[in-house]
Amino acid sequence: MSDWGVALIAAGSAIAGSVVTGWLTRSAGLRQAAAAQLAGEEQAAAARHAGEQQAEAVLKTVQQTLEAQARAQQLEAKREVYVAFLQAAQALVEDRKRDRGALDEALLAEAQRTYQVLRLDGPDNVAAQAHFLMQAIVDSLDTPSVGTAEIDRRLHDYITVAQRHLQEPWSWMGRSRNSWIAGGTIDSPGTAP
Repeated sequence: MSDWGVALIAAGSAIAGSVVTGWLTRSAGLRQAAAAQLAGEEQAAAARHAGEQQAEAVLKTVQQTLEAQARAQQLEAKREVYVAFLQAAQALVEDRKRDRGALDEALLAEAQRTYQVLRLDGPDNVAAQAHFLMQAIVDSLDTPSVGTAEIDRRLHDYITVAQRHLQEPWSWMGRSRNSWIAGGTIDSPGTAP
């Protein structure tokens, strides 16, 4: 073969080799690009999922904080009602102990007003103890057998029940403080399913 023939064959071989190499490189590049795109999409999905979880955690924390604040405000409102009734009832009891005649109308009206507020605010067992106390005071006017000992016992019963309901809610509802804040159940760890 002539030099030209060898040169043409060599040039054709070089061109064919370059085309094949280029084709294979292009195919490998496309595969790498597809894999990188898939990995990027998976990474973006994972980041989006992590962000959503973080946002949910923040929202849950904010919600729990707001609920705890609302419970604290409700507890404080109950405390004010219980104290107002207790002060009015104690003034009425002291008036009753000083004078065995008629009750001071202003003290009686204030005790009845605060009792009505307490009945609305509840709970029922605190309102019931307040009712028993008011009844003992009124009965002491009509029935001499209802003495100051009965009134003091009813006053003590009211205070005991009111104090129990003024404790932090998690203590009288059988929950730990952390469980209450976290919105947990009253099941102990040993009894959880």
